[in-house]
Amino acid sequence: MTLVAEAPAITTQTPATEPVTMPGAVRFNLDSKITGRTYRILVYQSLMPAPPEGYPVITVTDGNMNFLLAAVMAGMFAFQAKPAIIVGVGYPTDAPFDLMRLRVRDMTPPTPLENIRVSPGLPEPTTENYGGGELFRRFLVEELRPVIAAGWSVNPHDQTLYGYSLGGLFTLNALFDDPTAFNAYVAASPSIWWNDRAVLAGEAAFARRVEAGEIAPRVLVTIGENEQDPPNVPPPGMSPEEVRELVAEARMVENALELGARLAALKGADGYDARFHCFEGEDHLSAMAASVGRAVDFALRP
Repeated sequence: MTLVAEAPAITTQTPATEPVTMPGAVRFNLDSKITGRTYRILVYQSLMPAPPEGYPVITVTDGNMNFLLAAVMAGMFAFQAKPAIIVGVGYPTDAPFDLMRLRVRDMTPPTPLENIRVSPGLPEPTTENYGGGELFRRFLVEELRPVIAAGWSVNPHDQTLYGYSLGGLFTLNALFDDPTAFNAYVAASPSIWWNDRAVLAGEAAFARRVEAGEIAPRVLVTIGENEQDPPNVPPPGMSPEEVRELVAEARMVENALELGARLAALKGADGYDARFHCFEGEDHLSAMAASVGRAVDFALRP
């Protein structure tokens, strides 16, 4: 007689679960007296020992979305580049549309209300909802930076600012208005189109200071090759015609390419370094992840 063992019964019961954590990462809320807002701050410290001068710091706006991408990349780069601290600056909510509404005030400069084109899901154009970029920049430098320096070993002379989309607009405004607040600025897929390209009003004075040798920041501008192509699926609440019109007006690729070329052409003092990179085959969504990796590379492996 041949005995055939019965196959074990397949169970469909879900195993016990637990939250996923990232070694080296913590988060806390921080109230700002400057902006009047509360921010969710996420901090990743490399598992590698700090350099004698302290860890370089990469401050990442839209931290709810971009922090984990940057932290994972920084963890990988620590094997061949400088170990670092990633500081993600976000908001104490996990609701996607709340995040979109909250970010527009901090990412945008003062703007005439009649020049604000509201997309579906974004707040109405009021002075309370838009134009807080300068205050947000002050929060990063005057309030957040001392908190990070008190809790972690950081290099005050190796500080990078990263922003994507409207965050890229914010980064460019920070670069032109306060080019010594950070050592390096990464403007990824920047919304240069905002308010009829008003951000470029600060470029000429910035260029004069660079060529006079007064300032020497490092600058990276990135864009996705397909960011001027209308998406196949329009965003909720917008027709294909409205999307095509918006994309044509924005000139995302051309604006970024032209600015990147002008900044790279400047002849500055030793240390000034301006670069531009276009990600082949990427659109406004997929270029985000690509830009985070390139930003970490730019900051930690110059």
